[in-house]
Amino acid sequence: MMNNVEFVKSLYAAFTRGDLDTIFAACDPNIEWISNSDPALIPWGGERKGIDGARSFFREVAAHIEYESFQPRDFLAGADFVTVLGHTIARVKPSGGRVDGEWVHLFKIENGKVVSFRDYGDTHAVVQAYFGGDIHAVTVAPSEATARFQH
Repeated sequence: MMNNVEFVKSLYAAFTRGDLDTIFAACDPNIEWISNSDPALIPWGGERKGIDGARSFFREVAAHIEYESFQPRDFLAGADFVTVLGHTIARVKPSGGRVDGEWVHLFKIENGKVVSFRDYGDTHAVVQAYFGGDIHAVTVAPSEATARFQH
């Protein structure tokens, strides 16, 4: 049987292969999937629930991000969690902006399933890349912000 670090490493390997079904099979049906990005600004941001929520996260990422490099680097584990420190270089498709930044992923694991996933990245850099410039100049129409909150 795999320990939690090996388990999480296998999920990153599945992501690298484009094998999202392996990731979804490893998730609890009621998983909490949270990205610290503001969903009013970044389509894959916010909180999602269940496998369908996780699927919507990956759909949004695929529609908006082209990875040049995605590197999970350090794996820190406890009895029921794994924290992963990593680095990504990516291009944001809508603007062509580039993100080069560090991130942290937190996996909570119970009974061999991921019950919670939290993604913490450099939201300032992501928003600037997504909108192609200074985020302080960004405005989002209320109707667009409301639509983005609906996952």
